[in-house]
Amino acid sequence: MDDRDGLDELSALRLLVSNSTDLLCRHAPDGTYVYVSPGSRALLGYEPDELLGRSPYALFHPEDLPAIAASHGHVLEAADLSTVEYRIRHKDGHWCWFETISRTVRDPATGEVREIHTSSRDVSLRKQADAESRESEQRFRRAMANAPIGMALIGLDGSWLEVNDRLCQILGRTAPGLRQLTFQDLTHPDDLDSDLALMQQLFIGEIDHYALEKRYFHADGHIVWCLLSASFVRDDEGGPRYGIAQIQDITERKLREDELHRANAQLAASNAELERFASVASHDLRSPLVTVRGLLDLVLARHRGQLPSDVEAWIERAHQNTDRLFETVDALLQLARVSHQPLSTTTVDLNAVVNDVLDDLGPQVEAADAHLEVDPLPTVEADRAQLRLVFQNLLANALSFRHPDRRLTIAVVATGHDATWELQVQDNGVGFDPEDAEVMFEPFRRSSAGERVGGSGIGLATCRRILERHGGSIRAEALDPGARVSFTLPKEHRHRA
Repeated sequence: MDDRDGLDELSALRLLVSNSTDLLCRHAPDGTYVYVSPGSRALLGYEPDELLGRSPYALFHPEDLPAIAASHGHVLEAADLSTVEYRIRHKDGHWCWFETISRTVRDPATGEVREIHTSSRDVSLRKQADAESRESEQRFRRAMANAPIGMALIGLDGSWLEVNDRLCQILGRTAPGLRQLTFQDLTHPDDLDSDLALMQQLFIGEIDHYALEKRYFHADGHIVWCLLSASFVRDDEGGPRYGIAQIQDITERKLREDELHRANAQLAASNAELERFASVASHDLRSPLVTVRGLLDLVLARHRGQLPSDVEAWIERAHQNTDRLFETVDALLQLARVSHQPLSTTTVDLNAVVNDVLDDLGPQVEAADAHLEVDPLPTVEADRAQLRLVFQNLLANALSFRHPDRRLTIAVVATGHDATWELQVQDNGVGFDPEDAEVMFEPFRRSSAGERVGGSGIGLATCRRILERHGGSIRAEALDPGARVSFTLPKEHRHRA
Protein backbone atom coordinates (compact mmCIF):
# COMPACT_ATOMS: atom_id res chain seq x y z
CA MET A 1 0.00 0.00 0.00
CA ASP A 2 1.49 3.39 -0.99
CA ASP A 3 1.22 6.63 0.95
CA ARG A 4 -1.74 7.76 -1.13
CA ASP A 5 -3.70 4.65 -0.20
CA GLY A 6 -2.92 5.32 3.44
CA LEU A 7 -4.11 8.89 3.15
CA ASP A 8 -7.32 7.80 1.40
CA GLU A 9 -8.00 5.28 4.14
CA LEU A 10 -7.37 7.89 6.81
CA SER A 11 -9.67 10.35 5.02
CA ALA A 12 -12.37 7.73 4.83
CA LEU A 13 -11.98 6.98 8.53
CA ARG A 14 -12.22 10.66 9.43
CA LEU A 15 -15.28 11.01 7.22
CA LEU A 16 -16.87 8.02 8.96
CA VAL A 17 -16.16 9.45 12.41
CA SER A 18 -17.44 12.91 11.45
CA ASN A 19 -20.75 11.53 10.21
CA SER A 20 -21.33 8.93 12.88
CA THR A 21 -24.51 9.31 14.90
CA ASP A 22 -22.60 7.93 17.90
CA LEU A 23 -20.31 10.00 20.09
CA LEU A 24 -16.74 8.79 19.53
CA CYS A 25 -14.15 10.04 22.01
CA ARG A 26 -10.58 9.60 23.12
CA HIS A 27 -9.84 10.09 26.81
CA ALA A 28 -6.77 10.42 28.95
CA PRO A 29 -6.50 7.61 31.53
CA ASP A 30 -8.27 9.83 34.09
CA GLY A 31 -11.18 10.29 31.67
CA THR A 32 -10.40 13.80 30.41
CA TYR A 33 -11.58 14.38 26.84
CA VAL A 34 -8.69 14.32 24.33
CA TYR A 35 -10.84 14.05 21.22
CA VAL A 36 -14.60 14.50 20.76
CA SER A 37 -16.41 13.66 17.51
CA PRO A 38 -18.93 16.02 15.92
CA GLY A 39 -21.69 13.75 17.22
CA SER A 40 -21.53 15.77 20.46
CA ARG A 41 -23.57 18.50 18.82
CA ALA A 42 -26.62 16.32 18.23
CA LEU A 43 -26.29 14.15 21.32
CA LEU A 44 -25.22 16.63 24.02
CA GLY A 45 -25.63 20.08 22.47
CA TYR A 46 -21.89 20.80 22.86
CA GLU A 47 -19.40 21.70 20.21
CA PRO A 48 -16.46 19.26 20.36
CA ASP A 49 -14.07 22.08 21.41
CA GLU A 50 -16.25 22.86 24.44
CA LEU A 51 -15.55 19.42 25.87
CA LEU A 52 -11.83 19.06 25.10
CA GLY A 53 -9.75 19.09 28.25
CA ARG A 54 -12.80 18.63 30.48
CA SER A 55 -13.61 15.64 32.64
CA PRO A 56 -16.92 13.95 31.80
CA TYR A 57 -17.41 13.17 35.49
CA ALA A 58 -18.75 16.71 35.92
CA LEU A 59 -21.60 15.83 33.51
CA PHE A 60 -22.60 12.47 35.00
CA HIS A 61 -25.68 11.98 37.16
CA PRO A 62 -24.60 11.62 40.81
CA GLU A 63 -26.55 8.38 41.24
CA ASP A 64 -24.66 6.76 38.35
CA LEU A 65 -21.13 7.71 39.46
CA PRO A 66 -20.46 4.40 41.27
CA ALA A 67 -21.30 2.34 38.20
CA ILE A 68 -19.23 4.61 35.94
CA ALA A 69 -16.25 4.48 38.31
CA ALA A 70 -16.46 0.68 38.42
CA SER A 71 -16.51 0.47 34.61
CA HIS A 72 -13.63 2.95 34.39
CA GLY A 73 -11.59 0.93 36.84
CA HIS A 74 -12.34 -2.31 35.03
CA VAL A 75 -11.22 -1.01 31.63
CA LEU A 76 -7.98 0.31 33.15
CA GLU A 77 -7.18 -3.01 34.81
CA ALA A 78 -8.25 -5.40 32.05
CA ALA A 79 -7.64 -5.61 28.36
CA ASP A 80 -11.22 -6.38 27.39
CA LEU A 81 -14.10 -4.03 26.70
CA SER A 82 -16.36 -2.48 29.32
CA THR A 83 -19.96 -1.37 28.82
CA VAL A 84 -21.95 0.90 31.12
CA GLU A 85 -25.29 2.74 31.03
CA TYR A 86 -25.65 6.06 32.79
CA ARG A 87 -27.22 9.52 32.66
CA ILE A 88 -25.33 12.52 31.35
CA ARG A 89 -26.43 16.13 31.39
CA HIS A 90 -27.26 17.77 28.05
CA LYS A 91 -26.09 21.33 27.55
CA ASP A 92 -29.70 22.55 27.95
CA GLY A 93 -29.88 20.85 31.36
CA HIS A 94 -31.95 17.71 30.75
CA TRP A 95 -30.61 14.23 31.37
CA CYS A 96 -29.84 11.80 28.57
CA TRP A 97 -29.34 8.07 28.98
CA PHE A 98 -26.10 6.90 27.34
CA GLU A 99 -24.65 3.50 26.70
CA THR A 100 -20.85 3.63 26.42
CA ILE A 101 -18.40 0.95 25.29
CA SER A 102 -14.82 1.58 26.42
CA ARG A 103 -11.49 0.02 25.51
CA THR A 104 -7.94 0.97 26.33
CA VAL A 105 -4.98 1.73 24.12
CA ARG A 106 -1.78 0.57 25.85
CA ASP A 107 1.91 1.14 25.38
CA PRO A 108 3.20 -1.98 23.58
CA ALA A 109 6.40 -1.96 25.58
CA THR A 110 5.17 -1.25 29.09
CA GLY A 111 1.48 -2.17 28.88
CA GLU A 112 0.55 1.11 30.51
CA VAL A 113 -2.71 2.74 29.45
CA ARG A 114 -2.07 5.59 27.04
CA GLU A 115 -5.70 6.42 26.13
CA ILE A 116 -9.26 5.21 26.57
CA HIS A 117 -11.41 5.11 23.45
CA THR A 118 -15.19 5.24 23.90
CA SER A 119 -18.20 4.88 21.67
CA SER A 120 -21.42 6.28 23.16
CA ARG A 121 -25.00 6.34 21.94
CA ASP A 122 -28.19 7.88 23.28
CA VAL A 123 -30.47 5.14 24.64
CA SER A 124 -33.02 7.46 26.29
CA LEU A 125 -35.90 6.18 24.17
CA ARG A 126 -34.99 2.59 24.90
CA LYS A 127 -34.71 3.30 28.62
CA GLN A 128 -38.04 5.10 28.55
CA ALA A 129 -39.62 2.15 26.76
CA ASP A 130 -38.05 -0.23 29.26
CA ALA A 131 -39.34 1.87 32.15
CA GLU A 132 -42.83 2.00 30.64
CA SER A 133 -42.71 -1.73 30.05
CA ARG A 134 -41.68 -2.36 33.65
CA GLU A 135 -44.38 -0.03 34.91
CA SER A 136 -46.95 -1.74 32.69
CA GLU A 137 -45.80 -5.12 33.96
CA GLN A 138 -45.96 -3.90 37.55
CA ARG A 139 -49.48 -2.55 36.98
CA PHE A 140 -50.48 -5.86 35.46
CA ARG A 141 -49.01 -7.80 38.37
CA ARG A 142 -50.72 -5.52 40.89
CA ALA A 143 -54.01 -5.88 39.02
CA MET A 144 -53.52 -9.63 38.83
CA ALA A 145 -52.67 -9.94 42.52
CA ASN A 146 -55.71 -7.92 43.61
CA ALA A 147 -58.20 -9.18 41.02
CA PRO A 148 -61.50 -10.49 42.45
CA ILE A 149 -61.36 -13.41 39.99
CA GLY A 150 -58.72 -16.06 39.52
CA MET A 151 -55.90 -15.10 37.15
CA ALA A 152 -52.90 -17.03 35.90
CA LEU A 153 -50.09 -17.00 33.36
CA ILE A 154 -49.97 -20.36 31.62
CA GLY A 155 -46.92 -21.86 29.94
CA LEU A 156 -47.15 -23.38 26.47
CA ASP A 157 -47.02 -26.81 28.10
CA GLY A 158 -49.97 -25.96 30.36
CA SER A 159 -47.91 -25.22 33.48
CA TRP A 160 -49.07 -22.57 35.94
CA LEU A 161 -46.34 -19.92 35.66
CA GLU A 162 -47.94 -17.34 37.93
CA VAL A 163 -51.20 -17.42 39.88
CA ASN A 164 -53.01 -14.93 42.09
CA ASP A 165 -54.46 -15.45 45.54
CA ARG A 166 -58.04 -15.70 44.28
CA LEU A 167 -57.18 -18.62 42.00
CA CYS A 168 -55.48 -20.38 44.91
CA GLN A 169 -58.68 -19.94 46.93
CA ILE A 170 -60.85 -21.27 44.09
CA LEU A 171 -58.75 -24.40 43.65
CA GLY A 172 -57.83 -24.82 47.33
CA ARG A 173 -54.10 -24.88 46.62
CA THR A 174 -50.99 -22.80 47.31
CA ALA A 175 -49.13 -20.91 44.60
CA PRO A 176 -46.02 -23.15 44.90
CA GLY A 177 -48.27 -26.20 44.78
CA LEU A 178 -49.98 -25.01 41.59
CA ARG A 179 -46.63 -24.30 39.94
CA GLN A 180 -45.80 -28.00 40.32
CA LEU A 181 -48.86 -28.90 38.18
CA THR A 182 -50.39 -28.17 34.77
CA PHE A 183 -53.94 -27.10 34.04
CA GLN A 184 -54.41 -30.50 32.42
CA ASP A 185 -53.78 -32.13 35.81
CA LEU A 186 -56.69 -30.22 37.38
CA THR A 187 -59.20 -30.29 34.50
CA HIS A 188 -62.10 -32.74 34.58
CA PRO A 189 -61.51 -35.40 31.88
CA ASP A 190 -64.86 -34.71 30.23
CA ASP A 191 -63.86 -31.06 29.66
CA LEU A 192 -60.19 -31.53 28.71
CA ASP A 193 -60.57 -32.28 24.99
CA SER A 194 -62.72 -29.20 24.30
CA ASP A 195 -60.32 -27.02 26.29
CA LEU A 196 -57.24 -28.35 24.44
CA ALA A 197 -58.97 -27.98 21.06
CA LEU A 198 -59.72 -24.31 21.74
CA MET A 199 -56.20 -23.76 23.05
CA GLN A 200 -54.79 -25.23 19.82
CA GLN A 201 -56.92 -22.82 17.77
CA LEU A 202 -55.61 -20.01 19.95
CA PHE A 203 -52.03 -21.24 19.57
CA ILE A 204 -52.09 -21.24 15.75
CA GLY A 205 -53.94 -17.90 15.58
CA GLU A 206 -57.33 -19.08 14.31
CA ILE A 207 -58.95 -17.28 17.25
CA ASP A 208 -57.62 -14.53 19.53
CA HIS A 209 -59.46 -15.65 22.68
CA TYR A 210 -62.03 -18.09 23.93
CA ALA A 211 -64.40 -18.62 26.85
CA LEU A 212 -65.39 -22.00 28.23
CA GLU A 213 -67.39 -23.32 31.17
CA LYS A 214 -65.36 -26.20 32.59
CA ARG A 215 -64.72 -28.18 35.73
CA TYR A 216 -61.57 -28.21 37.86
CA PHE A 217 -60.65 -30.53 40.70
CA HIS A 218 -60.37 -28.80 44.07
CA ALA A 219 -57.56 -29.91 46.37
CA ASP A 220 -60.06 -31.78 48.57
CA GLY A 221 -61.42 -33.65 45.55
CA HIS A 222 -64.74 -31.90 44.88
CA ILE A 223 -65.63 -30.35 41.52
CA VAL A 224 -65.39 -26.59 40.98
CA TRP A 225 -67.31 -25.19 38.01
CA CYS A 226 -65.49 -22.23 36.46
CA LEU A 227 -65.82 -19.84 33.55
CA LEU A 228 -62.44 -19.76 31.81
CA SER A 229 -61.48 -16.86 29.53
CA ALA A 230 -58.14 -17.40 27.78
CA SER A 231 -55.83 -15.55 25.40
CA PHE A 232 -52.14 -15.54 24.44
CA VAL A 233 -49.35 -12.99 24.81
CA ARG A 234 -47.24 -13.07 21.65
CA ASP A 235 -43.70 -11.97 20.81
CA ASP A 236 -42.70 -9.42 18.15
CA GLU A 237 -42.87 -12.09 15.46
CA GLY A 238 -46.38 -13.12 16.50
CA GLY A 239 -45.37 -16.36 18.15
CA PRO A 240 -47.11 -17.34 21.41
CA ARG A 241 -45.11 -16.73 24.58
CA TYR A 242 -47.57 -17.68 27.30
CA GLY A 243 -51.28 -17.74 27.99
CA ILE A 244 -53.40 -15.49 30.18
CA ALA A 245 -56.29 -17.18 31.98
CA GLN A 246 -59.12 -15.50 33.85
CA ILE A 247 -61.07 -17.98 35.97
CA GLN A 248 -64.37 -17.23 37.73
CA ASP A 249 -65.99 -19.64 40.17
CA ILE A 250 -69.54 -20.31 38.87
CA THR A 251 -70.24 -23.38 41.00
CA GLU A 252 -73.20 -21.78 42.82
CA ARG A 253 -74.73 -20.64 39.53
CA LYS A 254 -74.37 -24.13 38.03
CA LEU A 255 -75.97 -25.64 41.11
CA ARG A 256 -78.90 -23.24 40.79
CA GLU A 257 -79.19 -24.06 37.09
CA ASP A 258 -79.21 -27.79 37.86
CA GLU A 259 -81.88 -27.26 40.50
CA LEU A 260 -83.92 -25.19 38.04
CA HIS A 261 -83.57 -27.85 35.34
CA ARG A 262 -84.70 -30.54 37.77
CA ALA A 263 -87.62 -28.40 38.93
CA ASN A 264 -88.63 -27.67 35.32
CA ALA A 265 -88.41 -31.36 34.45
CA GLN A 266 -90.55 -32.24 37.47
CA LEU A 267 -93.02 -29.48 36.58
CA ALA A 268 -93.18 -30.66 32.97
CA ALA A 269 -93.78 -34.23 34.13
CA SER A 270 -96.43 -33.03 36.57
CA ASN A 271 -98.14 -30.91 33.92
CA ALA A 272 -98.10 -33.80 31.48
CA GLU A 273 -99.63 -36.05 34.10
CA LEU A 274 -102.29 -33.45 34.87
CA GLU A 275 -103.05 -33.05 31.18
CA ARG A 276 -103.39 -36.81 30.77
CA PHE A 277 -105.61 -36.93 33.85
CA ALA A 278 -107.76 -34.09 32.53
CA SER A 279 -108.10 -35.82 29.20
CA VAL A 280 -109.07 -39.16 30.73
CA ALA A 281 -111.31 -37.59 33.36
CA SER A 282 -113.07 -35.41 30.82
CA HIS A 283 -113.64 -38.32 28.50
CA ASP A 284 -114.93 -40.50 31.33
CA LEU A 285 -117.26 -37.75 32.53
CA ARG A 286 -119.02 -37.45 29.18
CA SER A 287 -120.64 -40.91 29.35
CA PRO A 288 -122.54 -40.39 32.63
CA LEU A 289 -123.39 -36.84 31.56
CA VAL A 290 -124.89 -38.10 28.34
CA THR A 291 -126.94 -40.58 30.36
CA VAL A 292 -128.11 -37.92 32.85
CA ARG A 293 -128.95 -35.52 30.01
CA GLY A 294 -130.88 -38.24 28.18
CA LEU A 295 -132.89 -39.19 31.26
CA LEU A 296 -133.77 -35.54 31.93
CA ASP A 297 -134.90 -35.11 28.33
CA LEU A 298 -136.94 -38.30 28.57
CA VAL A 299 -138.70 -37.18 31.78
CA LEU A 300 -139.56 -33.81 30.30
CA ALA A 301 -140.73 -35.35 27.02
CA ARG A 302 -143.06 -37.87 28.67
CA HIS A 303 -144.34 -35.93 31.67
CA ARG A 304 -144.21 -32.25 30.76
CA GLY A 305 -147.34 -30.63 32.12
CA GLN A 306 -148.10 -33.57 34.39
CA LEU A 307 -145.48 -32.78 37.05
CA PRO A 308 -145.77 -30.17 39.76
CA SER A 309 -144.36 -26.85 38.61
CA ASP A 310 -141.60 -26.86 41.17
CA VAL A 311 -140.47 -30.35 40.03
CA GLU A 312 -140.37 -29.20 36.41
CA ALA A 313 -138.32 -26.18 37.52
CA TRP A 314 -135.88 -28.46 39.32
CA ILE A 315 -135.53 -30.66 36.26
CA GLU A 316 -135.00 -27.58 34.05
CA ARG A 317 -132.31 -26.30 36.42
CA ALA A 318 -130.62 -29.72 36.37
CA HIS A 319 -130.85 -29.61 32.58
CA GLN A 320 -129.08 -26.21 32.49
CA ASN A 321 -126.37 -27.32 34.92
CA THR A 322 -125.79 -30.41 32.84
CA ASP A 323 -125.35 -28.21 29.77
CA ARG A 324 -122.83 -26.07 31.67
CA LEU A 325 -120.97 -29.19 32.80
CA PHE A 326 -120.90 -30.43 29.20
CA GLU A 327 -119.38 -27.09 28.19
CA THR A 328 -116.73 -27.35 30.94
CA VAL A 329 -115.84 -30.93 30.06
CA ASP A 330 -115.54 -30.04 26.36
CA ALA A 331 -113.32 -27.07 27.21
CA LEU A 332 -111.18 -29.25 29.49
CA LEU A 333 -110.79 -31.83 26.74
CA GLN A 334 -109.88 -29.08 24.35
CA LEU A 335 -107.17 -27.72 26.69
CA ALA A 336 -105.75 -31.22 27.17
CA ARG A 337 -105.63 -31.80 23.40
CA VAL A 338 -103.87 -28.55 22.53
CA SER A 339 -101.36 -29.15 25.32
CA HIS A 340 -100.08 -32.57 24.28
CA GLN A 341 -101.14 -33.32 20.73
CA PRO A 342 -98.42 -32.72 18.09
CA LEU A 343 -98.76 -29.51 16.10
CA SER A 344 -99.82 -29.94 12.49
CA THR A 345 -97.93 -27.03 10.94
CA THR A 346 -98.94 -25.63 7.57
CA THR A 347 -99.03 -22.28 5.81
CA VAL A 348 -102.06 -20.54 7.31
CA ASP A 349 -103.86 -17.51 5.85
CA LEU A 350 -105.25 -15.78 8.94
CA ASN A 351 -107.79 -13.88 6.82
CA ALA A 352 -109.40 -17.20 5.87
CA VAL A 353 -109.27 -18.39 9.49
CA VAL A 354 -111.07 -15.29 10.81
CA ASN A 355 -113.68 -15.51 8.02
CA ASP A 356 -114.41 -19.14 8.95
CA VAL A 357 -114.80 -18.22 12.63
CA LEU A 358 -117.13 -15.32 11.81
CA ASP A 359 -119.24 -17.63 9.66
CA ASP A 360 -119.62 -19.99 12.64
CA LEU A 361 -120.42 -17.08 14.96
CA GLY A 362 -122.80 -15.50 12.44
CA PRO A 363 -125.96 -15.91 14.57
CA GLN A 364 -124.26 -14.38 17.63
CA VAL A 365 -122.87 -11.51 15.54
CA GLU A 366 -126.32 -10.84 14.11
CA ALA A 367 -128.00 -11.09 17.51
CA ALA A 368 -125.54 -8.63 19.00
CA ASP A 369 -125.81 -6.28 15.99
CA ALA A 370 -122.01 -6.11 16.16
CA HIS A 371 -119.92 -3.94 13.85
CA LEU A 372 -116.74 -5.78 12.71
CA GLU A 373 -113.53 -4.17 11.45
CA VAL A 374 -110.93 -6.69 10.22
CA ASP A 375 -107.59 -5.48 8.86
CA PRO A 376 -105.68 -7.49 6.25
CA LEU A 377 -104.00 -10.28 8.19
CA PRO A 378 -100.69 -12.07 7.52
CA THR A 379 -99.90 -15.61 6.46
CA VAL A 380 -98.01 -17.65 9.06
CA GLU A 381 -96.58 -21.13 9.60
CA ALA A 382 -98.80 -22.67 12.29
CA ASP A 383 -101.40 -25.26 13.24
CA ARG A 384 -104.52 -23.96 11.48
CA ALA A 385 -107.02 -25.73 13.72
CA GLN A 386 -105.40 -24.38 16.88
CA LEU A 387 -105.19 -20.78 15.61
CA ARG A 388 -108.83 -21.07 14.58
CA LEU A 389 -109.56 -21.98 18.20
CA VAL A 390 -107.68 -18.86 19.40
CA PHE A 391 -109.75 -16.52 17.22
CA GLN A 392 -112.96 -18.38 18.05
CA ASN A 393 -112.38 -17.93 21.80
CA LEU A 394 -111.37 -14.27 21.53
CA LEU A 395 -114.20 -13.25 19.18
CA ALA A 396 -116.77 -15.24 21.17
CA ASN A 397 -115.58 -13.48 24.37
CA ALA A 398 -115.95 -10.08 22.69
CA LEU A 399 -119.53 -10.97 21.70
CA SER A 400 -120.34 -12.25 25.20
CA PHE A 401 -118.92 -9.24 27.03
CA ARG A 402 -120.78 -6.55 25.06
CA HIS A 403 -122.19 -3.51 26.85
CA PRO A 404 -126.00 -3.21 26.81
CA ASP A 405 -125.96 0.57 26.32
CA ARG A 406 -123.87 0.84 23.13
CA ARG A 407 -123.47 -0.93 19.84
CA LEU A 408 -120.67 -3.51 19.98
CA THR A 409 -117.65 -2.82 17.80
CA ILE A 410 -114.96 -5.48 17.34
CA ALA A 411 -111.66 -4.78 15.56
CA VAL A 412 -109.04 -7.32 14.47
CA VAL A 413 -105.67 -5.66 13.76
CA ALA A 414 -102.25 -7.01 12.67
CA THR A 415 -98.87 -5.24 13.08
CA GLY A 416 -95.53 -6.54 11.81
CA HIS A 417 -92.36 -6.29 13.91
CA ASP A 418 -88.81 -7.46 13.19
CA ALA A 419 -89.32 -11.09 14.20
CA THR A 420 -93.00 -11.33 15.13
CA TRP A 421 -96.54 -10.54 14.09
CA GLU A 422 -98.70 -8.87 16.72
CA LEU A 423 -102.44 -9.45 16.40
CA GLN A 424 -105.13 -7.70 18.44
CA VAL A 425 -108.80 -8.31 19.08
CA GLN A 426 -110.31 -5.15 20.54
CA ASP A 427 -113.87 -4.36 21.60
CA ASN A 428 -115.84 -1.61 23.31
CA GLY A 429 -117.69 -3.94 25.66
CA VAL A 430 -117.87 -4.05 29.44
CA GLY A 431 -114.11 -4.59 29.81
CA PHE A 432 -112.51 -5.99 32.97
CA ASP A 433 -110.70 -4.95 36.13
CA PRO A 434 -106.99 -4.33 35.27
CA GLU A 435 -106.03 -6.37 38.34
CA ASP A 436 -107.55 -9.42 36.60
CA ALA A 437 -105.29 -9.09 33.51
CA GLU A 438 -103.17 -12.11 34.43
CA VAL A 439 -105.75 -14.12 36.36
CA MET A 440 -107.94 -14.47 33.26
CA PHE A 441 -105.36 -16.71 31.55
CA GLU A 442 -105.37 -19.31 34.34
CA PRO A 443 -107.68 -22.35 33.98
CA PHE A 444 -111.02 -21.94 35.80
CA ARG A 445 -110.12 -18.37 36.82
CA ARG A 446 -112.29 -15.52 35.59
CA SER A 447 -112.45 -11.80 35.85
CA SER A 448 -115.27 -10.23 37.83
CA ALA A 449 -117.04 -9.50 34.55
CA GLY A 450 -116.61 -13.14 33.54
CA GLU A 451 -118.37 -14.29 36.71
CA ARG A 452 -121.44 -12.35 35.58
CA VAL A 453 -121.39 -13.56 31.99
CA GLY A 454 -120.59 -17.22 32.66
CA GLY A 455 -118.55 -19.68 30.63
CA SER A 456 -116.09 -22.46 31.45
CA GLY A 457 -113.17 -20.23 32.43
CA ILE A 458 -110.81 -22.27 30.24
CA GLY A 459 -110.95 -20.45 26.89
CA LEU A 460 -108.18 -17.90 27.54
CA ALA A 461 -105.99 -20.55 29.22
CA THR A 462 -106.37 -22.61 26.04
CA CYS A 463 -105.39 -19.60 23.93
CA ARG A 464 -102.25 -19.00 26.00
CA ARG A 465 -101.20 -22.66 25.78
CA ILE A 466 -101.68 -22.69 21.99
CA LEU A 467 -99.67 -19.50 21.49
CA GLU A 468 -96.87 -20.60 23.82
CA ARG A 469 -96.54 -23.84 21.86
CA HIS A 470 -96.23 -21.72 18.70
CA GLY A 471 -93.46 -19.62 20.26
CA GLY A 472 -95.71 -16.63 20.89
CA SER A 473 -97.36 -14.91 23.85
CA ILE A 474 -100.66 -13.30 24.84
CA ARG A 475 -101.76 -10.49 27.12
CA ALA A 476 -104.89 -8.48 27.93
CA GLU A 477 -105.38 -4.74 28.44
CA ALA A 478 -108.34 -3.02 30.04
CA LEU A 479 -109.55 -0.07 27.94
CA ASP A 480 -112.02 2.71 28.56
CA PRO A 481 -114.32 1.43 27.23
CA GLY A 482 -113.76 -2.23 26.47
CA ALA A 483 -110.75 -4.52 26.29
CA ARG A 484 -107.90 -5.47 24.00
CA VAL A 485 -106.27 -8.91 23.80
CA SER A 486 -102.93 -8.90 21.98
CA PHE A 487 -100.98 -11.96 20.97
CA THR A 488 -97.80 -12.60 19.03
CA LEU A 489 -96.69 -15.21 16.51
CA PRO A 490 -93.12 -15.59 15.25
CA LYS A 491 -92.46 -14.81 11.60
CA GLU A 492 -90.07 -17.77 11.50
CA HIS A 493 -91.07 -21.32 12.35
CA ARG A 494 -89.97 -21.95 15.99
CA HIS A 495 -92.62 -23.93 17.78
CA ARG A 496 -92.31 -25.43 21.25
CA ALA A 497 -93.27 -28.85 22.49
